[in-house]
Order: sequence, then C-alpha cells, then structure tokens
Amino acid sequence: MDPVAEIIFKYLRDAIYNPAKAGLDPESLPEGFRDMAKGLLFYTECVRETADAARDLSKGNLYGKQPSPGNEVAAPLKALCASLRHLTWQAKQVANGDYNQKVDFMGEFAEAFNVMIEQLNMRQTALLEEIEQGKRKMQALAQSKNLFEAIAGQVPQWIIVMDKTGVLRYVNHSASEMLYDMVFEKRLYDWLTEHAEDDKPVPRTENLELYGNGVEQFFMVAVHELQWDEYDSRVFVLNDTSSNRARLKKLEGMAYHDPLTKAYNRHYGMELLTEYLEERNNFICCFVDMDNLKYVNDKFGHGEGDNYITSVASTLKRFAPDAIVCRLGGDEFMLLAVNWSEEEACRRMEALRDELIAMKYGDEVTYRHSISYGVVEAGANNNLSAGELLRIADEKMYAYKRIHKIPPSVSLK
Repeated sequence: MDPVAEIIFKYLRDAIYNPAKAGLDPESLPEGFRDMAKGLLFYTECVRETADAARDLSKGNLYGKQPSPGNEVAAPLKALCASLRHLTWQAKQVANGDYNQKVDFMGEFAEAFNVMIEQLNMRQTALLEEIEQGKRKMQALAQSKNLFEAIAGQVPQWIIVMDKTGVLRYVNHSASEMLYDMVFEKRLYDWLTEHAEDDKPVPRTENLELYGNGVEQFFMVAVHELQWDEYDSRVFVLNDTSSNRARLKKLEGMAYHDPLTKAYNRHYGMELLTEYLEERNNFICCFVDMDNLKYVNDKFGHGEGDNYITSVASTLKRFAPDAIVCRLGGDEFMLLAVNWSEEEACRRMEALRDELIAMKYGDEVTYRHSISYGVVEAGANNNLSAGELLRIADEKMYAYKRIHKIPPSVSLK
C-alpha cells in the first residue's frame, strides 16, 4: 500500500474504532495531500460531534453539548433535538392548561400529558354537571299557578310568562336584574313574542343570543305551555349560560392557539394542511425558522426571546389577510395561503424578512430580527401527505438558511 494511503487509512480506522488514538498531521504528508488531510480532519470532527450528540439523544439527554454551528453533517440531528426540547416544553404547557394534540412520548412527556387529560376531564365534567343541574331545575317546575309562583319567586332562573297575543303575564325578576345591557330588553321582548306565537311543539329548549354595544349574553331557554288566568300562554325559563359559553370559548381558544403569539398552534395547522390537501386546494405551504433565537435567549434572556418570537409572528400575520399562521413550536412557524404561487409567496416572504431586518431596536439590543423560509406550492395534482409536504418545505428552508442566515451578533450602529 502507498505510504500516504496507509497513513490516511490508519487514521480513518483509529477515528472509527479508537478515537482517542486517532491522529493525523497534515504537515507530515506530501504537499499535494495536505489540504485533503485538513478536510478529512474537519469531516471526522463533524462526524464525532454528531455521534456524541446522537448518544446523548439516545439516552434521553436533550440538553447535552450540541455540535458546532458550522457542522452541516449534524444539521438534521440538531433540528430533531430542538423539536424534542420543544415537545418537553409543550408537555409542561399542557399540564398548565394549554390543551393541544395528544403527545405520546417517554418520561416527563407522558407525565405532563396525563395531567392535561385529568384537568380537561375535570373541567368538562364540571361544565356538563352545571348544564344538567339547570335542566333538572327547569323540568321540576310545577304547572299549578300558585305553586308555580311560590317556586318561581325563589329560583335564580328568569321565568317569564307571555300569552299568545304578546302580553306579559308574569315575570319573577326584573329585566334590570337579569340583563347585562338594557339595550337587550327590546330584542328579548321581540324574541319572546315570536316564540309565544309559533306552532312549534312544546316542551322544548331554545338557545337565545343577545348582542349589542360590545356586550354579549346567552341564555338556554326552556319553553312550556300552560293556562294562565284563562289565557293560553307560554312560560319561558331562562338560564344564563354566558359564563359557561365564555369558559368553553376559552377552552377552544387554548386548544387551537399558541398562548404566546396568539397564532394558531401545530395541532390546528396540521389539521388545516391535511384538509387543504384532501380538498385539492391550490395553496402554498411556507416553513419558517427564526434565525439565532438561541443566541438571543442566551445573551438577552428568554423574555427578550419571547419578544423576538412575537415580533416574528406579528410580521408573518401581515403576509395576507386570509393567510393562516401557525407556530409549530419553539422558533418554527408554518404559513398557509390559498391561491398563491410559489414565486409570489417567495417575493412576499422576502419583503417581510426585509421588514424584520430593518426594524429599530433599543440601545441595549444588538441583534437583528431575521428568518429563513422554504415555500412549496401544492395543487389539484399533488399526491403528497401533509408530513411529506412540510418536510420538503423544511428542506428548502435549510437550503435558504445556509445561504442567507445573518450571523448571531451584528452591529446595529
């Protein structure tokens, strides 16, 4: 074997099987082989860093020493590690009431998810029990007028009796006690009149929604028939469900929105992406990755990092009025927009990136806001799954980042 080849072969064998003894001095080789030897040293160092990080990851250690920034061999592994760290954070958020899609993982992920399920079941059970209690109270109302009045005067529900000509015959509470805004009184009367005169079967339950002056109020209304002082009448039992509706609305918002940025979360985004693909819509999927978020968190703290994240989210929301922006986790976003071409979307994303870079900051902030992105166009002939489409956009983003990423620290003076 050629002496130079033997030296290089021995180095490669030691680098694989006995790294502690692996050594290669480029200056000891003929001049034509020195650059190759330096490149080989750099490559094996990248492989070693990648292997060390993979060993940490295989043991469940998500916070071990990461490969150096210039190590492109480890780029997919670093991305995986970042995703897993975010999943850990996401599980803790779920335990605090930030409900999201199901996460099946080991260790603290499973523990956090179990806490989420317990909290969600408790809240849903409590809401259902409140509704059932309201129904049982309404069903227990007596038909006798005297008994009816005696009971009605003691219950918190609002009981209104109206004959079929629209005349109020009995009310157990005044409108000022029960309505959030007196502008609702006329609208309530019109609603009662309509339902007192209709031919729908009774007993039945209706939902009543009142809006006005920036206020909204909701009632679940049980409608019954009875004879009141020889008048054919309807009795309306109104149970204010506004607080329940507010709690349900809050739960829905928590299930589909990211609490920090108020953008949609990964669960909603992946459902919508799958829906677009199943309906064969023409749309673009843009994968966005923030540049240097870790640097900002380490240098300026996670509070400034959150400010950076919300600033990027706000900028992405300006892509188009009907565009959907989802925070996939950590420093990653997905943007979906119908009837955009890839070329048009790239121009728009470049303009938004320029806006971020040009933003003005305080004297103590010495980093530029910046993003990298990858755009994929899908249409009626697309046969990719949601995961495959997102993966292609992710690969395009990394290709863009390698060329355009701004260094972590750039003077703004």
